[in-house]
Amino acid sequence: MSAAVLALMLFAGLGIGMTGIGGVLVVPGLSALQDMPLTRAVPASTLAFLFTGIAATLKLQWQRRAAAGTAAPQADRHALLALQIAALLGAGLGALTLRWLPATGMHLALALLALFSGLQTLLARAVPEHSAHLPARATLAAIGLAVGLGSAWSGTGGPILLLPALMWLAMPTRGAIAMAQAVQLPIALAATAVNWWTGQLDWALGLTLGALLVLGWALGDRIAARIATLQLRRLLGGLLVVLGLWYGWHVLTQ
Repeated sequence: MSAAVLALMLFAGLGIGMTGIGGVLVVPGLSALQDMPLTRAVPASTLAFLFTGIAATLKLQWQRRAAAGTAAPQADRHALLALQIAALLGAGLGALTLRWLPATGMHLALALLALFSGLQTLLARAVPEHSAHLPARATLAAIGLAVGLGSAWSGTGGPILLLPALMWLAMPTRGAIAMAQAVQLPIALAATAVNWWTGQLDWALGLTLGALLVLGWALGDRIAARIATLQLRRLLGGLLVVLGLWYGWHVLTQ
């Protein structure tokens, strides 16, 4: 693995830790810098997101224990569970059908989603962080199923697809980022299990990528805690726009 790829993986982990977004860089980076086929890069990246998903879920559990006795953690627990179960099912189905999908169309759709959701995040009114607004569980389950499918198909961890939907539904920025980070775990578990069963998984590559992403995530998470919410929202929106433009260009020119 080249030094450029190593640096990009650490940067991707940094993005995941700060804003939930960054995993979208992994597959294009392996494809462009390492000349790696999607059939190898996508399963390995999915395994790598298992590690950042575990880290984010452990952090969320710690935050819940710190806020024990309030009404919000219970509501968050039920909402997150509905989202994670649906994402688990979607990711399993997505991994099973991965080999039959046109890769270019899927990645181009991902680029457009990132671009338009970034613009929406920058232009929409910010929601106060203390707001208790959460989408209905049925809505979250439907979103989770779609996110699981799209993540397994594209080799992304989940946040790049989930965050636009949560921001569109006017969830508070930090709450949306935390939920988006935690959804990586069921998606990675389901997709990795299917990829292993079908013989598509490169364990050595996936474990290496996972270690690099977790290192970057830890640093990014510490930085995000020191950034004002409005600045974090602007960073998130701007990053979505930049990633959408870059990713679309990469797909159309590869």
